Amino acid sequence: MNVELLSSFVPEFRNIFIRRYEILEYLNREGAVGRRTLSKKLKISERIIRDEIERLKEMNYVYVNSAGVNIKKEGKVNLKRFSEVYRELNNLTELGNRIASFLEIEEVVVVKGDSSKDDYAFTNLGAATAGLINVSMCDGDYIGVTGGKTLSAIADVLSENKRELDLTIIPARGTLGKNVEYQANSVASKIAERLNCDYRILPVPDAAPDKALNILLENEDIHRTYEMLKELDLLIFSIGRADEMLERKGADPQEKKEILERGAVSEVIGHYFDIKGEEVYTSQSVGISLEDFLNIPRVFGIAGGAEKAEAIISISKLRSDMVLVIDESAANCIINSRR
Repeated sequence: MNVELLSSFVPEFRNIFIRRYEILEYLNREGAVGRRTLSKKLKISERIIRDEIERLKEMNYVYVNSAGVNIKKEGKVNLKRFSEVYRELNNLTELGNRIASFLEIEEVVVVKGDSSKDDYAFTNLGAATAGLINVSMCDGDYIGVTGGKTLSAIADVLSENKRELDLTIIPARGTLGKNVEYQANSVASKIAERLNCDYRILPVPDAAPDKALNILLENEDIHRTYEMLKELDLLIFSIGRADEMLERKGADPQEKKEILERGAVSEVIGHYFDIKGEEVYTSQSVGISLEDFLNIPRVFGIAGGAEKAEAIISISKLRSDMVLVIDESAANCIINSRR
């Protein structure tokens, strides 16, 4: 379907299609919700929401009961059918292709919005990544995950593992930060529960010194988990800004200043890189090594917000075969950096 030709012939088609798609997408993700909630979350007037729900009811895509508006099976089926049309109408496919070409990497998936300001856009990052995982995982895979709010959101929208694949989810780095919910162990547990598969834990602080780590590795379970990190088939990691990660690690202010003065803009698994992807500093970090990272067959990097643009550009230099999932805000900032 030539959606550009169609929308030029029927200009109102674009806005109506996008609006209805986003209503269905939200219902599919959140379950039954009231019209007022839809209006607030999607930033659409209650009058328009009311009219659109009536249209979707007539098409047999949704139904309404005392709990709120619910998506029906027909709505879910067509949501999948319409996903690529939605991306084209939002110019997200073209934008992703432009950035992939600019960064010289395999694929960039762009989702709508600014996840640093909008919860809806933030959830879109998780949903897009979940979609990639669902079609990429293979029987017997060891899947590594780092921590972070975005990766935690992935578990909430992952489809159940109906293929009954033999998977193992493994935290790719030690515990970092004070928020337990967003640590790699917690993320691994949530994703494994959703996929109904096995998982391991790595109950080791990310900054544990070698001496302490060696003692912990005497434990058979921890030792086996550490060995499995060398055999990962897929890694899903969040891209961190250098300054934020140094803060989370509790770096000394003078040390932080020196590292940033060296040009550090990004961090992954304890390694800090400048905008050209050159390593400028390495901190103690438990989990996969940089060599491991470079050799894992499939890697998905996730980040959102304009403030992550430099970090995304930096990390993209490490592997040309990586897949990135970013939001519009980051995408536009990357495009503008070329000018």
